[in-house]
Amino acid sequence: MASGPAVEAFDREAEDYDRDFGRNPAGLLFRHAFQEALRRLLAPGDRVLDLGCGTGDDALFLAGLGMDVLGIDPSPAMIARARAKAAERGAAAARARFEVERAEDAGDLAGPYDAAYSNFGALNCADLERVGDGLGRALRPGAPVMLCLFGRRPLPAMLERGLTGRAGVRPRSQTRVGGMPFPVTYPTRSQVRRLLGPAFEWRKAWALGVIVPGPGHADWAFRHPQAFGLLAAIEGLVHAWPVVRDLGDHLVLEGRRR
Repeated sequence: MASGPAVEAFDREAEDYDRDFGRNPAGLLFRHAFQEALRRLLAPGDRVLDLGCGTGDDALFLAGLGMDVLGIDPSPAMIARARAKAAERGAAAARARFEVERAEDAGDLAGPYDAAYSNFGALNCADLERVGDGLGRALRPGAPVMLCLFGRRPLPAMLERGLTGRAGVRPRSQTRVGGMPFPVTYPTRSQVRRLLGPAFEWRKAWALGVIVPGPGHADWAFRHPQAFGLLAAIEGLVHAWPVVRDLGDHLVLEGRRR
């Protein structure tokens, strides 16, 4: 079973994750945009692999659309929460399964899978070279892949630092979840592509949180819903522009297994 500071941190966070992040305006916006992109890429009946599934929201969404989804996560507490949510939803979630596994071990799963995705920065805690090797073995040729990682320098955070002097750009070596620090990396788009290796062809990149302030500004979003909505509409128009797409709170890459 996987262990380490990141696993312990997310085990601590699992019980409150849906209550806190699940109600965050930016988090909800980001998840909706990601899920709608998945809906366009995938089809009912696909066997889909979710790397770093957390409490299972994306997997359960796809299961409700008729896809067979295996969600994996190294945190036993997150997997327990995902299984409980699936049980609560009954038949609508019957196509989703959840197992305690690391993204790096995807190649050991019983494939081939028709598609894979990872949402909300799970791969910022992973060894991308090993993920790429395992995922290449788990997927059939031509399988679509969509990955969402934390961005290195979100534009809203850089603007905040320039205007207020407060630190707004992420540190490169660690983050904190559930009160615990653990190692994390923030690779650029080109580094992600290189580290995942030659098994993948990348066709599109776009940003989440390049105009909209990130999840850390939930209080502002609750106080200013109209402004938040306006910024979200603008982001929908510009999030895939060159340069802009590399300045988001999250970076999304779309491609396929060669």
